[in-house]
Amino acid sequence: MRRYQRSSAAMLAQICLLCLTPTCPAGGQDVTFERQIAPIFETRCLRCHGGKTTEAGLDLRRRATMLKGGDSGPALVVGDLKKSLILQRIEAGEMPPKDEGALDNQELELIRQWIAAGAPLSGTTEAPLEAGDAPANLSAEDRDFWAFKPPQRPSLPAVRDCDRVRTPIDHFVLARLEAAGLSFNADAPPLVLLRRLYFDLHGLAPTVEQMDAFLTDTRPDAYERLVDQLLAEPEYGERWGRHWLDVAGYADSDGYLAADRVRPEAWRYRDYVIRALNNDLPYDKFVEQQLAGDELVDWRRADELTPEMADCLVATGFLRTASDPTYPGYIEPNEIHQVLSDTMQIVGSTFLGLTVQCARCHSHKYDPISQRDYYSLQAIFLGAFDPARWQPSEVRGIPLATESQRAQIEDQNKKAAERLAFLQTTLAELTARYRKKRLAEEPAGSVPESAIAALVAALAVPENARYAEQKKLVADHAKVPLAESDLASRYADYQAEAARLHAAIAAETALKKSVTLVRGLADLEGDPAQGQILYRGDHTRPGAPVEPGVPAVLCSAGVTFAPQPAYKTSGRRAAFARWLTRPDHPLTARTQVNRMWKHHFARPLAPTIANFGRSGARPTHPELLDWLATEFIRQGWSMKAMHRLMLTSTVYRQSSENDAAKSAGDPDNRLLWCWQPRRHEGEVVRDSMLQAANKLHRQMFGPPAPVSAAADGSIGAANDEQGRRRSIYLMVRRSQHLTMLDLFDTPIMEVNCVERSESIVPMQALAMLHGPFAERAAADLADRVLARGFPDEGARIDYLYRLLLTRMPTTGEQQVLTDLIQAVSSQSPAGDSVRRAGWVQATLVLLNSNEFLYVH
Repeated sequence: MRRYQRSSAAMLAQICLLCLTPTCPAGGQDVTFERQIAPIFETRCLRCHGGKTTEAGLDLRRRATMLKGGDSGPALVVGDLKKSLILQRIEAGEMPPKDEGALDNQELELIRQWIAAGAPLSGTTEAPLEAGDAPANLSAEDRDFWAFKPPQRPSLPAVRDCDRVRTPIDHFVLARLEAAGLSFNADAPPLVLLRRLYFDLHGLAPTVEQMDAFLTDTRPDAYERLVDQLLAEPEYGERWGRHWLDVAGYADSDGYLAADRVRPEAWRYRDYVIRALNNDLPYDKFVEQQLAGDELVDWRRADELTPEMADCLVATGFLRTASDPTYPGYIEPNEIHQVLSDTMQIVGSTFLGLTVQCARCHSHKYDPISQRDYYSLQAIFLGAFDPARWQPSEVRGIPLATESQRAQIEDQNKKAAERLAFLQTTLAELTARYRKKRLAEEPAGSVPESAIAALVAALAVPENARYAEQKKLVADHAKVPLAESDLASRYADYQAEAARLHAAIAAETALKKSVTLVRGLADLEGDPAQGQILYRGDHTRPGAPVEPGVPAVLCSAGVTFAPQPAYKTSGRRAAFARWLTRPDHPLTARTQVNRMWKHHFARPLAPTIANFGRSGARPTHPELLDWLATEFIRQGWSMKAMHRLMLTSTVYRQSSENDAAKSAGDPDNRLLWCWQPRRHEGEVVRDSMLQAANKLHRQMFGPPAPVSAAADGSIGAANDEQGRRRSIYLMVRRSQHLTMLDLFDTPIMEVNCVERSESIVPMQALAMLHGPFAERAAADLADRVLARGFPDEGARIDYLYRLLLTRMPTTGEQQVLTDLIQAVSSQSPAGDSVRRAGWVQATLVLLNSNEFLYVH
């Protein structure tokens, strides 16, 4: 069982969460065998009545075989509920077997409707229905659903208030507003926009110097220049890398129980993401490298591993983010298949924006995705994730070297080991010789001559490896100084020769090299495992074989999966990645631009960000979503180009001020008549406090800073340079989630996080007012302000407001803070710390203000 108590039943419940809602034919359609009834029989009945097994002679794979029936007679009598034996047995609780659970009410009602309606088929003829192999029978309505059709580029709608239009985005939003009798809010003030941009792109407030530079830039395109500047700086990759790592389900440990094994090399994937974003790696390449980087470059046969090749290998760490408890000596089939299931969920929600995991146990109840589709998709990854040849978490990986480099390293290490063995033997013989000489110099009888050889041999054995007799022998003669240092001080020739040998040993040891095992994914040697449908997702109940493929509703022409023998790979993941990044793919571009829009505007255009299917919410601005998707592709899949487009729009530059009249017409701001204020994520709160206190350590990349539990059970990082790095560089330990981040809704990665929640709980206020991290930050911030040497209290308060809130204080705020400082100081004992005590309280108050914790 997992650390978070995911029993088999709980796991299936999580997988099928969306499937618990009552099912009914969409849009009042008739119930047909292929569309509604076959999927029920497929998952609940065909184990006993289909394929290899037809108990009582009954085969439920086809309508015709149901009419024929079995040993008890026809299972189906068209139009007659009472005479249809299949319905009688189900209603009586005799089928399915009781240990498998009865059909739910919705499934039973569908069967009744179907029989009463004359047991219709979708077409005029019936194709054989093999176990788990229901024909797709995709209807025109299925293919016509908006998310399953390639995005079409709409023309820009006309608007009346053309003066407010800055980018094409504004046309779409303003047209909807004007149709509802609404309009844009006025632009936000310059400093509000400055603060908004910095937090949006860097996750940090602008410095006082950056404020001054922006305010003195009088060029008409100063704002646009600022956007370009922020996109070009390394903090952008750190900020937006965190967004992507949420979706990817990144963590630095395996999860499961208290063991929660650390993944020593996982951080390389995190660094890859940050570098890729900073370099504006086109999104199509970004996708391809993460799904199939090892299949895109001939890294094994290259003479040396180039940085590009290394990036491609590290990128496949995306497919290794799922929790994985397996280790040498513990490889359980249940856990293996859960790793596969979690990986499929991550892939589906990240790139397709669909709940493909709901088709693991039965055909999807809402979307035209069958079990065959699900297991065909899973088969794409079986070249690497082979249950029969499973590689445990810590063993699976990609050597960060070509085959020739590995051969060279192995040869070099072998030769170095041979030389080391010779040198160590020579040193041991030298030391033994001089120990014998030293023992011979002892007074007669102090060390029996018969014991000298045994004592010297015992001293040559490491202390923890000596057996009892050797330990006693050494202890009996411990008074005789026989350590190497003792010999060196007594014999000059020994000292010289031993020093030479030690130097040679150190030099040879330094020549030995190791090959880094990257936490990535590569195909195993040999043919990929055969894909199979699993009845109800149960690996002990395999069904029909399947070949690698993609959901039929998303691809009318199919995908060609050609092996790459020279690359030692099946080529399946590369083919899948190329299919995903085709310009006419219905979902890839839409999913990513919708995700980017959400982070910029606090809500996505398609509200259910990882469910573009029928049970998801329809887009609020479908034409804009399609235009952005096609523009993303037209811009060469450049994420920075899309950021620039969104951030320079009037939609983004609006103030967040409430307008009673507009709010009455659109209370939820679905039409985007104002900018939506939002609270900072946990990482932004923590990083901002460190930055304000001038304690943020800006080291990028490399192994994560460790976290640990304090005596009170809270999880934190050390108060040193490593512990004060940006939050993205702290260890993401599933069992030790940083308390400060946890309180502000940073997700624990059970699978992945497609969208963060936002809560308001008392513990947040307690941590910000009384937590050790907040108190330390307030004290450091007070010291920073006091050390500036300002002439008076007013100047210091001005500086504090500019540091924390990106603005000057009002006269009233000046007075309130001055009074607070004086009040606290007057109650403090006399001494040099009086004024500091008041300032610590003042900084703590501002750190707890809504204006510090929110961006407007």
